[in-house]
Amino acid sequence: MNETMAPLTQISSAIIIFFYLLPASTLASQQTLTSSSSSQHYNIHKSHVFHVEPSAVVNSVLANIHHQRRRSLIDVDVSSSKLDDDAVVSLVDGILNTFTFTCTPAETETETVVLNLTLQMNRITPVGVSKVFDLLVEQNDKLEEKNINITADDTQGIDNVHLSQNEATLLFVEDDRNVTTPTIISSRETNTTKDDVETDLIDAASHIEETDPSVGVKPTLHIEKLDLSYNDIGGEGINPPSSQLLNSVRRLFENEHYSVIPNILLLENCGIGAAFCRSIGRGILNAYERNRTQSDNSVCLYRPRPSVLRIGGNPAIGDAGVVALAAAFRMATSDDNTGGDGTIIEELDLSSCNVGDVGAEAIALALACNPSSMKRLDLSNNKITDVGAIALGRSLIESRGRTSGFVLEQIVLDNNAGISDDGAAALAKAVSSGAVRSIHLRSCSIRAEGCAEFGKALIEIVKQFKTRQLSTQIGIDISGNPFGISKPKKKKGAAYSASLLRDKASSNIKFIGKSLQSRLKGAGFGMGLTTAESDDDEEEMGNVMGEILSDDEDVEEFDSDMLKEIARCGARSFSGEILKHSGVGAFRTNEDARLHISIGMRQCFLDNGAIDALAAAIVCLRKADTTMSIDVAINAGIGDATIAALKGDENEEILLSTSAERHTKEMKRILEAKERREAAAEVAAARVRDTFHDDDMFENVDYDEY
Repeated sequence: MNETMAPLTQISSAIIIFFYLLPASTLASQQTLTSSSSSQHYNIHKSHVFHVEPSAVVNSVLANIHHQRRRSLIDVDVSSSKLDDDAVVSLVDGILNTFTFTCTPAETETETVVLNLTLQMNRITPVGVSKVFDLLVEQNDKLEEKNINITADDTQGIDNVHLSQNEATLLFVEDDRNVTTPTIISSRETNTTKDDVETDLIDAASHIEETDPSVGVKPTLHIEKLDLSYNDIGGEGINPPSSQLLNSVRRLFENEHYSVIPNILLLENCGIGAAFCRSIGRGILNAYERNRTQSDNSVCLYRPRPSVLRIGGNPAIGDAGVVALAAAFRMATSDDNTGGDGTIIEELDLSSCNVGDVGAEAIALALACNPSSMKRLDLSNNKITDVGAIALGRSLIESRGRTSGFVLEQIVLDNNAGISDDGAAALAKAVSSGAVRSIHLRSCSIRAEGCAEFGKALIEIVKQFKTRQLSTQIGIDISGNPFGISKPKKKKGAAYSASLLRDKASSNIKFIGKSLQSRLKGAGFGMGLTTAESDDDEEEMGNVMGEILSDDEDVEEFDSDMLKEIARCGARSFSGEILKHSGVGAFRTNEDARLHISIGMRQCFLDNGAIDALAAAIVCLRKADTTMSIDVAINAGIGDATIAALKGDENEEILLSTSAERHTKEMKRILEAKERREAAAEVAAARVRDTFHDDDMFENVDYDEY
């Protein structure tokens, strides 16, 4: 019975592995056929594979990469596949070997293959990452020497794909060359040995080389992205810190600008701390000093790799880690402190890293000393307040005069609740100076005053456009800041909740106050401020109490509480600053280019009146050849057509114009009401003065009695 079941068990195991591998080949073939516009893009997805041994996953990936090494772009994703240190090191080593050895003469022109490798959420430890970095550094060092070409019959590339007698491995899939090759080779199904399988692979490779001579051309590897996020490798989690890893990190960042070092390095949520950042800083400084020593010029153009560093989600970094990085950026500059030494890093992501004002001020100092040190900065989800925001704004303005373009292409400060109107004002001035192309301040604490400052900044940009060679694209995103006056719906509390009682008491007090005022007025007491002799006179001149209109609806519309609410609306304040300069187009000196401004005001509790004000601002800026689009999605009560109109949809142009006209009429009514109120107040004040200046008013008063 056992002897009978044993072969069945082996066959069933082979079938399971076969069906795991077959969809990958089918998917690859489908992607090759369907993506005609990007036929050179090949995806290898082996993520979330829990039922297969890590070695089988690695072998499958390496086989696919070897066969598809003619592609210009290969994306490899093996996330969440329980890969340990040995499997990851074997994978990286196999990839490097696939693109290291050549099978053609030296005079043959080589191709370039861009590789993106994602290794998220595996079982990698600091030791494994250290070995991976060392492999990259060692391979990078080899690129300094002349490439060694080997003969076409060399099969070392194939030998690096290790097979097991108990595992089926996907080796080749059909590609666009229409070469007939084996798709699945299973030692279990064919009852062959490991040597027999490897012999068949060599024969298959030789057949491909005979039918397509280009197969032997050695491609040049360019690792664009390496993603090691969500692996406990930084030493601040369960795994202890590793001095070997810190040394490997330093070596990685101090290497030359070669293609094997990843251009984009992701280490998000990896338990990285300040020590890790210090190693990065040492590597940057060592590379800068070496390049500067080798350079004949006093100014060293240093462009290291990785140029994009995303280490967000590591709260152990804190201010100490940011200070270490900022110090490296500040010191990697010329002795004359004039800046312009070249970009040290294109993008630095420090989101959710427990950064406070100390860290923000350190980065501000780095930007002031070396304005070109970075291009994109993400400090979202931290603990920065107005102090840090003001420091960043001032440093950006100071650095703007020392650079020909933007100091930062983008700065992201989302979800820093401590940034309010003062911080927004400082950053708005940085935008108006041309120091920042795009700024994100979502979900902060910005209100009407901060919004008004951004409106002023846009007017300055429009005035200076082309005269200062500013960019044609400007972006400001202040979504998620509750500067609107549309109150969100709240669930009703208990019958005697504190909030309900407070609201009822406030309403009752207002009702009693209005009733008393009406009774006094009916009894001939005008609160001592008006002596109107008839209703016609009172309607004509009003009184100091603010009754500027006789219509009850208009009186309610211009109630003082409502006017205060309108004044608190950030969207109206933003638009008001723009509408004050309706003739801003007169400042333009060149009409060849148009300025495009993108504003984000999603989920800001905007009401219909605010939408009308924004529409009027959009129409106003068109007179200055400026296109402004505003995203007002996720605001309760705002329809899809209105959202599309403010985004610039041509099909909703009539709706946009109607909203703008409605705001214009409303503002005209408010202005007229204000003028009538001021006139009525002057008349009432004059009558009071006449009454108090009557000569007989105090003649019979005996002051001694008091």
